[in-house]
Amino acid sequence: MPALTHFLPGRGHSITYAGALLWALLAACQPQRESAATASPPPVGHYEGSLSVTGQPELRTALDIRHPSPGHYEAEFTVPNASTLSFVADTMLFSNNQLRLTRPARPNQTLTLTLDGDFWRGSLALDSTKATIILLKRGMPTPSTYRVEEVPQPNGTAWLFAPSDTGTLGTALALLPDAATAPAAALWADALAREGVIVLVLPAADSATAADEGPRVQAAVRLLRNTAGADTADVGAWAAGPRAAVLPQVLTAANAPRVAFAIAQNPELDAASQAALRELKNRKLPLLGLYGGPSATQRATALRNAFGGRRGITIRTYRAAGTDLFVGEGLSPRFATGLPMELMEWLRGR
Repeated sequence: MPALTHFLPGRGHSITYAGALLWALLAACQPQRESAATASPPPVGHYEGSLSVTGQPELRTALDIRHPSPGHYEAEFTVPNASTLSFVADTMLFSNNQLRLTRPARPNQTLTLTLDGDFWRGSLALDSTKATIILLKRGMPTPSTYRVEEVPQPNGTAWLFAPSDTGTLGTALALLPDAATAPAAALWADALAREGVIVLVLPAADSATAADEGPRVQAAVRLLRNTAGADTADVGAWAAGPRAAVLPQVLTAANAPRVAFAIAQNPELDAASQAALRELKNRKLPLLGLYGGPSATQRATALRNAFGGRRGITIRTYRAAGTDLFVGEGLSPRFATGLPMELMEWLRGR
């Protein structure tokens, strides 16, 4: 029997196996992954069905398992009416008719299914909440939306979300979350990648200095410019919380990374940040301020005053949302009203 090489999506690791090779070999190469008795190729196809949580209406859902090249498999889970649950898996484990998919940058969200003929039955888990899923094969898989790749960093793991269409050059951005916004970063990356934006989600940080953030932003911008499909003249940075406060200093420092735009989410400004903001205005760098929470309006006014007026800056406030710009919790939080399309409109209209 010829050997078959299996690649875990987004990881770049390869494992060669024949029919009797133990899955333990995979466990040795991927020690953080679960092991099973034997490995076999996952069943390629497009599956449709429903997702249900006790006390809530059923939701339509779909699963696409693709085989884009020899030995390489991809999986994409979609929930059209609860888009924040949709994701492209970074890891696919399939053995003994058991499938397990993990969401990149959101490891508490896992899809676990058992194959029964043409049916998948199982559950979607997020933290302590779990939904029941049943899916039926409907044909060949739909085309892929985007790909995801793990990018190791000195302070953790970054994730690159890049649309599958690399023929049309598009916007790219580095997303720098703080601890409060980190769980939502994968939701934003998924939504923007589906709109054609390349997103690099960096590891979260709750404290920030310009000295620390400068090299990180510089490296992120360099990586994005070298990503297939990126418009090298349209790469920007989006920072949240303490990182948003120092982002203006990073972008005005000596040898600062050259960016086409900046997004500041919930920044609390000090004197150094305010001075840097005025310099960004002099450089005519497009700036978007995003605020969530009950004090959003007051803090937005402070940002506008620090910037020195309305020209060159756009500010959006979402008082009903949290600092992560989402409403609600549990299995499927919702984007604040108007998002993500208001963000996309700003990116396209700068």
